[in-house]
Order: sequence, then C-alpha cells, then structure tokens
Amino acid sequence: MATASTLAVRQLWRAPLRTAALAVALGSLIALVVAFAVVGDAQVRGLSGALEDNDADLWVLASGSEGALAASRVDPALLETVAAIDGVARVAPIGEVRVGMRIDGGRLVDASLWGIDPDNRAAPPTEVGRPPAQPGQAIADGADRHLGLVPGARVEVVDVAMPLEIVGLTEGRRFASIPTITVPYARWVEVVDGLNPDNDEVFPTAFALSTEPGSDPDRVAAAITAAVPTLLAAPPATLAAQLPGIDGLRSSFGTAALVSLVAVAAATAAFTGLQVEQDRRMLATLRAIGASSRMLARVYQVRVALLVLLGALAASLLIGVAQTLSPPSIPIRLEPRILVAVAGATWAAAALAAGRSLRTIRDGDPADVLRAPA
Repeated sequence: MATASTLAVRQLWRAPLRTAALAVALGSLIALVVAFAVVGDAQVRGLSGALEDNDADLWVLASGSEGALAASRVDPALLETVAAIDGVARVAPIGEVRVGMRIDGGRLVDASLWGIDPDNRAAPPTEVGRPPAQPGQAIADGADRHLGLVPGARVEVVDVAMPLEIVGLTEGRRFASIPTITVPYARWVEVVDGLNPDNDEVFPTAFALSTEPGSDPDRVAAAITAAVPTLLAAPPATLAAQLPGIDGLRSSFGTAALVSLVAVAAATAAFTGLQVEQDRRMLATLRAIGASSRMLARVYQVRVALLVLLGALAASLLIGVAQTLSPPSIPIRLEPRILVAVAGATWAAAALAAGRSLRTIRDGDPADVLRAPA
C-alpha cells in the first residue's frame, strides 16, 4: 500500500498545476452541494429555532392551533390543572406575538417578541452578555446583529411606551425568519396588554413543562390531552416540524441538495472515466513491462482518493470565504458532517468509475493498446 501511495503522489506531483486545477474544480462542486444543505438548515432554524431548540421536555398548545403557534391561546387557569398531572415537575407560561419595533430609533422592522422567564427551561441560553433579569431587559438572536440588536441597544415597540434594552445575545433561536427578542413573561404580558387595551386578560401562547426524572414524556403528554382535551402536548421538536411552511422548505432545499449531489457524483464519475481512458496507453505500457493489474488499480484508486481529499480541502476554503461574505440572517458555515458525507459520495462515484474503466484495461491485451495509434 505504501508503494501505491508513493506512486500516486508522484503522479499528482508531476503536474502540480493540473492537480491544483482539478482540486479547485472538484472543491467548487463539493462546496456547492454543502452550501445548499447548510443554507437549507439555516432557513429552517430561522423559521423554527425558538421552538425547536430549547430544553423543555414538552410544550402545551391549544389543540385547535393545528401546528400554527400564532393561533394558540391557552387559558392561564389551566396552568394548575396541568401542573397537577402525574409526571409534571414544573410548568410555566410562554408568550409569542408579532410586533413592529424600532432599534435605536431607526427604521420600523417586524419582529417576534417572546415572553419567557430566564429560569424557564425553554428560555434561550445567553451566549453573549447576560439574561434579561429585569422587566425592561431583553435578549436577541445573534443573527440580527447587523440590524443593531447588540447589547446596549434600545428597542421601542410600536404603540407601546415600554422601551426595552438588549442585554444579551443568543444563537439559533430565531422565529418566522424575522428578528426575535425575548423578555421576561411579565413584561410580555404588559406589552400585549398595551397593544390590545380592550382585552380583559392576556392569554399565553403555550405552556412549557419539565417532567419528573424517570417519567416518560409521551405518557405525560397523553395524560395532559386526556385530562384537558382542549390542549395538545408534544415535544418542542415535534411541534416545530408541524409549523406551516417547514415541510415545504425542507423538501425544497433537500431536493436541491440531492440533485446537486447526484450531478456532482455523475460529473466526477464521467471525468474519472475519461482520465483512465486518457492514461490507457501509459497503463498498458506499465503492464507490458511487468506491473501487475492489481498494483495499477491500487495506484489509480489512491490517486482518486487523494484528488477528492484535495477537493474537500479546497471546498473547506471556499466555504470559509463564503462564511465571511454571507448575510448574518442566512449564515453559511462549515459543517464537517455534511462535508464528509458529500466528499464520501463523490469519492465513491469516482472510485466506481475508475474501477470499471480499469477492468477493461486489465482484461485487454497490452499489445493491442500499444499497437494502436497514440
């Protein structure tokens, strides 16, 4: 194996410019597929991150909301009923409402305002700064730094004289692909009450609960629904998958990534097959002077693997450049898992194509190839 590796490296090193061009071309194709997958994941997180990525065991919504969080209104009087169900350790209200807001007196933007107490397990973790301990404090998602949502920024909700100060940032907790900020639940109630002064009571959007250690969340969810048929309990990730538009978005980007992967694999396989045909005379010469077919095949397969590895490295550099240039709301970042999967599929296609072409050379007579005109 060491001899095959050495010969493969020497072949690539003999034409460094050609090798570099091949690696960059292959890296561009790999980077394209990875970008489709990463952007698709970022879009889904932007739509549902606040719901999907939290540590609550279960969320409880109104059963008639049918996956639409904005349509859920839970009677706060049911909080004690849910808390008394066997297996429930703690339950707390959560609110979400769409508002218009101005950041530091700037232009009006649509935003998702969440009310979650910092000690609630569903509260977004603070990555920069501190949690919103006071009623007038809030944290924002780091994807909206470019809008000015940074610690120290002042946020004014339209039609409500209750300014908020951004004191911290979280990551991956956007909702509905718009700026998302979180305040203590009591302040959220005050804001919603100010927006709708004619309402007698502000209803939370959902309950977030923690189950007792050793309790089965599915059993607890079933017990809640049985006790209060107007409520629906489920893990947050399950509810996030039911949000309107999520399935279509996943399907669109998944299809685009799959089509790109198939195209890259097919192009790589075709190119590898052509390379073997171009090297047909050289391989026949090596066979005529005593090189075994097995050794030649091993050298060529190592060469293919090295080219794909170089292509993956080039793809990493290209994705790094894209990461610095991509907009904060749709971040492109290097996902090693996706990169390895795409590079592996590319290598498999190239290796199969090389093996098929090499078999035709192995089964033929070297003299026939050498007699043929170059």
